[in-house]
Amino acid sequence: MENSKKIRILITGGAGFIGSWLASAYIAAGYSVAVVDNFYRGKRSHLPAGVRVYEADICDREAIINIFGEERPHVVNHHAALVSVRESYERPERYWEVNFKGTQNVVEAVQRANIQKLIFASSGGAIYGHSNGMPISEEMPRTPLSPYGESKLAAEESLHRLDDRTEAVIFRYSNVYGPGQDPRYHNGVIAIFADALLNKLPPKIFGDGHQTRDYIHVRDVVTSNLTAVNSGVKGIFNIGTGQGHTLRQVFRKISEMMGVEDISPTYLPANDFEVLHNVLDIARARAELKWEPMVSFDHGISETLDAIVEYAPDNLKA
Repeated sequence: MENSKKIRILITGGAGFIGSWLASAYIAAGYSVAVVDNFYRGKRSHLPAGVRVYEADICDREAIINIFGEERPHVVNHHAALVSVRESYERPERYWEVNFKGTQNVVEAVQRANIQKLIFASSGGAIYGHSNGMPISEEMPRTPLSPYGESKLAAEESLHRLDDRTEAVIFRYSNVYGPGQDPRYHNGVIAIFADALLNKLPPKIFGDGHQTRDYIHVRDVVTSNLTAVNSGVKGIFNIGTGQGHTLRQVFRKISEMMGVEDISPTYLPANDFEVLHNVLDIARARAELKWEPMVSFDHGISETLDAIVEYAPDNLKA
């Protein structure tokens, strides 16, 4: 692909948690960046200077086609989505509309505008479902348990409509965390635990807390996306750390770092839709993308907690 000064990148959901990190990183790398967001949960204040902003919903087919046609980006990075497993049970139709039908609109717009590359943010935490072995490779069966996982899997499959003019890269993220994640939207257990402890409340754990998750810092997610822009590879890649931590371990780490010793979690009945263990095999990303996660769990947690405390109301700070 061309040098960075000439490459145009359009990010859907670019004002969200991961999307705004990507926008900042792409701007810093010298790319020309445009963002499409409906600002339902994304915030304009998260966007760096220098990006072109379109307020639009990916469910608005005509608007998306027109924006893509106007921008003619070399790369589309599709991160617009609804991402809460729990909420997807309450609003399954809306999750299907946004995550699947919205992605269909993006795919059509990509084809019409003859875009060279589409990077799609999928879910390695939700689409595999229960797995017989760990870590989970990209070839493992995909049996999602939630409407969210089902909508992401269907969205992945809609990318098969792309022809050879477009390179498609699918990133199946594990549990992404980091500064800027909002605990109010029922995803991101690290932010949720920290917010509860900051407010002197016991965090809720559904089940016995021995569920295992693969937690990856948003900065490592960003580097995978930066690598994909100029890489000629395509296909499906797990993006995680290959290491698992239980919810109990996560709680202990956060409470120790925050110096909170007098609050214990509240244990509630397990959710039927919750995967018990999820750790991703990242060998393919290492071999083909030459990508490696670099942020340690301890450093990532510490950085995330610092950001949560920094932006907390003064009455909640120690």
